[in-house]
Amino acid sequence: MISDQQATKAVRKVFPKSTVIKTSKIRGGIINENYIIKINNPNRELVLKIYPKEGWKAEKEKYLYNLISNKINIPVPTVHSLDTSKKIFPKNYLLLSKLVGEEMTPPNSAVVCKIPTSDELIRESGSLLAKIHSIKFSSYGWIIRSKISPKFSTWSDFVFFDLGEKINKLSKTPKIKESFIEKSLNYIEERKHLLNINSEPCLLHKDYHCSHIFANSKKITGIIDFEWSIAGHNELDLVKSLWWMFEDSKEHEKTFLKGYHKFGSISKKFEKRKKLYRLYLLIGLIGLSIEKKNKKWFDYNLKEAKEILK
Repeated sequence: MISDQQATKAVRKVFPKSTVIKTSKIRGGIINENYIIKINNPNRELVLKIYPKEGWKAEKEKYLYNLISNKINIPVPTVHSLDTSKKIFPKNYLLLSKLVGEEMTPPNSAVVCKIPTSDELIRESGSLLAKIHSIKFSSYGWIIRSKISPKFSTWSDFVFFDLGEKINKLSKTPKIKESFIEKSLNYIEERKHLLNINSEPCLLHKDYHCSHIFANSKKITGIIDFEWSIAGHNELDLVKSLWWMFEDSKEHEKTFLKGYHKFGSISKKFEKRKKLYRLYLLIGLIGLSIEKKNKKWFDYNLKEAKEILK
């Protein structure tokens, strides 16, 4: 937990005469620390996001929030401050505006929510993802700070590079059998023709689901958390969003895709790519669950991957 003195120093870099009324840590978040800071003069709430690992992602998110604000009509947090000096906190941080509204609740959720997830909101969430995908790049690859690095001219080359990095990490843990790695690589190799795409590299959110979509009763009020973003193929984003948001609701999936088609397009090979992309995503999630020592999440991800490989 950060101290009131630290919060005050961070806030007064932007709002010199402000007083911090309350600081509270936001629950959730796999890697980063997030806090809501309520201030007066002016009376508002801010979000402080601290990056304990990979501090360059603070610079990346600032770059992407500004890029999105300038290029497309999508509400994202305003970046009030980026600090890499480590003078207030020992890690890089962003001070952001707090979005109005509440996190969207997954359809058919048993959770009692303030904002019911209507068809209109689901359709709009699909449209906004398509708008994000309308931002194009000249190369495929990771987005490091404000650059694509390393750069790849084909989607296939990037996927196999990225997959190699993820597999290398998995191979170093006794929890993963060599046979699983071999089967996974063979599965993807046999379907590598599905990685040959003609569309331009576009901005992928890479983690677009209800927890990162804010709304009120009438409309979506903002999208957050672009730290995993890459320049890639739009259908990879779609596979994860449909999986995490509408796994048990085909009707809501159709509504989401109807919204997506308003500004975006999906190829005829999308259905064939679904399992391939899901396995690719699961390999990364298995590695992350090992890193975070989350056995429940690890068991689920590994089980899902093995189902695909049957």
